[in-house]
Amino acid sequence: MRKLLSYQNLLFVLVLANSACFFLTDDKKAGIPYLRELFLLAILAASALLLVTWKRLYQSKACLWVVFIGICLPVMSSILAKLNFGQPIVYGLLEERRSFYFLIFFPTLFLLHKAKPTEPQLERFFLVSGLFCVAVGFLYYFKIIPQNSGFAFEVDAKELGSEDSMLRPNRYRIGSGYVSICAFMIMYSLRRQITLARVMLLLLFTAYLWLVLQTRSTMVVWALAGLWIFRDRIGSLLKLGAVASIILVVSYFMIPDFYATQFERFDALLNEATTGPGVRNITTGIILQEVAKNWYIGMGALSLQWNGGFSTLYNPWFYLSDVGIVGVYYRFGFLTPVIALIFYGGFLSIMRDCKNKGDLLSAMKLPFVFGLINMFLSNSIMYGGDLLGISAACFLYFSRVRAKAPAPSTTQNERISYDKFQHRYH
Repeated sequence: MRKLLSYQNLLFVLVLANSACFFLTDDKKAGIPYLRELFLLAILAASALLLVTWKRLYQSKACLWVVFIGICLPVMSSILAKLNFGQPIVYGLLEERRSFYFLIFFPTLFLLHKAKPTEPQLERFFLVSGLFCVAVGFLYYFKIIPQNSGFAFEVDAKELGSEDSMLRPNRYRIGSGYVSICAFMIMYSLRRQITLARVMLLLLFTAYLWLVLQTRSTMVVWALAGLWIFRDRIGSLLKLGAVASIILVVSYFMIPDFYATQFERFDALLNEATTGPGVRNITTGIILQEVAKNWYIGMGALSLQWNGGFSTLYNPWFYLSDVGIVGVYYRFGFLTPVIALIFYGGFLSIMRDCKNKGDLLSAMKLPFVFGLINMFLSNSIMYGGDLLGISAACFLYFSRVRAKAPAPSTTQNERISYDKFQHRYH
């Protein structure tokens, strides 16, 4: 039992549970009921306990950053919604509950200090968790895992054409953040050495992105990440492209109808993204107008559980999560530049303090950087806590470990031998 509950095992369980692949969600109606709520309650309880009892937390400014983003912002949003719309504080906190996932920073940092893993060990934890997400996602996509009966959710379903034809049917965002980190880790490893196993893993994650996640912005981020990672390894990039092309061509001759269907869907996605005023444009216009009417004071966020939320106030497709920093502007108004500066500047400072990043830490850095570049679509300030909270803990832990590591001794180097085989190394 002691081995089963070792700190390393508990750390792996925390990493795996944070992927949400076992949770019952609005777009994955197959999971363990109430596990997501219990996990969030456990994070809140563990964070409160550690904030009271673990003095090491206060040795870093990262603790204050997490408290501001993970506690102050959702509470502020709830208060503003109460003042503007009369929504009870409890419903406001319920709407902003995803911000509380930033608090996973505290139990993660505690388990890292106790388990003392190396970065390659932590990489394996994330890779296994990512593969769990892919397995569960594909099983649900192919209807092998049945849906839970007796649970209903409000789902954002934007239609294209007839009522029975949806633009992206069978779209499930299961473990999207973990899958991206795993893909970037594999790209970094392929940068050093290309192996068939790594190429097959990368193609597996790519197929999962295209078939199950179906997120266009993530596809663009992956493409840009690949170009960045291989920017000075053009030869490796060409080899990787050649191996992947051979595999895809062989699979095309085996299942040509599948590729024909995927091309039609790609054409529909491209057409929808490039023609006509999109939902995001309409939402952005409403936000700019409403906040200006409110003297640029933030208005908070409404919960769908309270009088239908924004759907009854504006339209059924009004989602603050769709418009990134503009959604933050709706919540906090003129305070948004200060909040953005604290959020992005604070995380950049945490990353910068960690030197000599390996594949995992380099992979964790990329989603944040691309989110910073594309902040008008990225919703990481209010919804990125599950990934950024655990990433901040990893950056902080390894920065401390490497700061304490003894410098390499120069004693042996100073003992010069003039042997004819050794003098040339001096």
